[in-house]
Amino acid sequence: MKTYEPDKPVIYTHIPKCAGTSIVTMLRSWFGNAYHKLNQDETKDILLPKIETQGSDGKWLPSVKCLHGHFNHGRGYGLPYYYPEIDQYFTILRDPFELVVSMYFFAKGRSAQGKFWYRGEQVDFRNQFPSVEYYVRSYPYWLFNHLPQDLTLDNYEEYLEQRFVYIGIIEDLQTSVANLGTILGKPYFELPQLNVSTYDEKIPTYLREQFYDDYPLLKRVYDFALQNYRRGFGERDSAGSRQAGEVAVKAG
Repeated sequence: MKTYEPDKPVIYTHIPKCAGTSIVTMLRSWFGNAYHKLNQDETKDILLPKIETQGSDGKWLPSVKCLHGHFNHGRGYGLPYYYPEIDQYFTILRDPFELVVSMYFFAKGRSAQGKFWYRGEQVDFRNQFPSVEYYVRSYPYWLFNHLPQDLTLDNYEEYLEQRFVYIGIIEDLQTSVANLGTILGKPYFELPQLNVSTYDEKIPTYLREQFYDDYPLLKRVYDFALQNYRRGFGERDSAGSRQAGEVAVKAG
């Protein structure tokens, strides 16, 4: 993976439903006031804010070391073009099928509470997507919007190697963030588990393989992360971690 340069800002590209709520506390602890969480407001259709990272002399601002956001091509603020001057990222991924399923139940729960908004409008998610199967088979494209631009089946390995200092996995989250801390030169952090979704429907067993067949790039990117998240770190386990391949953590 790309070698981390601490004198330059790093971007945490936060894929929805991939432990971002838990990681906020850690990044604030690590970077202090130089950590910036960029928030868009769906209730008012306010887009992702952008802050300056360099002074008028072109030098990096010491007050900006880590940027965190849901970078999204569908909204016009994807990577790399939204921050073209920054060329080092990190992220946490999860099995894409599990991720899309988790998003369905999260949105369904929010809709039941009257709290699901999109682009300034309150959405009746449960009526629009009446079942988990309907959602998984008809609306996974939002996930592509959160991946870097121009990622393809032909170039994804090279692109990820050139841009990412680290990619962890949610299924072994504590080990992943411990490895990330080593790369960034930050202390060990015991990660809380927050924002857990409730699953109240049975998920058809055949749906997983069908999803992988329909969207192979999503699976390839995750498999790349799965094969490489321990690379260079030996076989150590951090306290509280679980081996990859066990039941996925249902964290947001």
